[in-house]
Amino acid sequence: MTTLLIYTDLDGTLLDHHTYRFQPAQASLQSLKAFSIPCIINTSKTFAELITLRQALHHQDPFVVENGSAVYLPKSLSIEPLFIEKEALEDCGDYWRKAFGPTRARLIELTQDKQAHYAFTRFSNMTQQDLMTLTGLDSKSAEQAMQREFTEPMVWADSNLALNTLREALAPFDVQIQKGGRFAHLMGKACDKANAMRWLTSFYKQKDHVAITTVALGDGENDVGMLSEADIPVVVRSPVHDAPSIPNRSDAWLTDGYGPEGWAQAINSLLTKRGLL
Repeated sequence: MTTLLIYTDLDGTLLDHHTYRFQPAQASLQSLKAFSIPCIINTSKTFAELITLRQALHHQDPFVVENGSAVYLPKSLSIEPLFIEKEALEDCGDYWRKAFGPTRARLIELTQDKQAHYAFTRFSNMTQQDLMTLTGLDSKSAEQAMQREFTEPMVWADSNLALNTLREALAPFDVQIQKGGRFAHLMGKACDKANAMRWLTSFYKQKDHVAITTVALGDGENDVGMLSEADIPVVVRSPVHDAPSIPNRSDAWLTDGYGPEGWAQAINSLLTKRGLL
């Protein structure tokens, strides 16, 4: 039997869309840990947000920030020095980092003159209070959410046609726009949850010398690439938007429950099918 590797979105998936609670999924997270199944967070959230959240989740596995812009590998994984050199991993204290995209400053620069032609508000145009009002985040969480390194979220208030026009204008600069549950995210073309998932899966194959079955759980449009490439794609039902369609995949799971309840149902079903529960 192959080794399982779980990739999960956070907002609206492992975390409740409205309250950000994860407690309904806590027992299932503990089951994954008990069976030594890595659960890799693959999110639009920042490194600063993840450090706090991972403590609450008792999370010790690698994680992906800002929609695939960078992978953080805990040094506790004992990574081979040759791999560190080959992949040009950056030393970030307790972690090694693999970055895939341009800096946030570059993204802001490229869209500075676009606000006269399109209706959107970037994070860099917002105050911390604006973000708290928009998302329901507390002061500390909002501060962490604004500490971005490789992406720039936007509140998009224009049409889908206008969004596609802006995408075309930014494409020559290797910049893309992905829509999530709440925001449209500016990022480098190589920054993608699916790309980060491919890289990390390859890392685990090299590290453990085993065949791997990948499972991806997500609820939004920015999860589609990750879901499309997973061996087992799980669409977690959302209370605020329709489930995204996964192109060319008729085998995607759709949970009955919403957010963390649905997440837990899917994980428990998966472990049951493998005879672990």
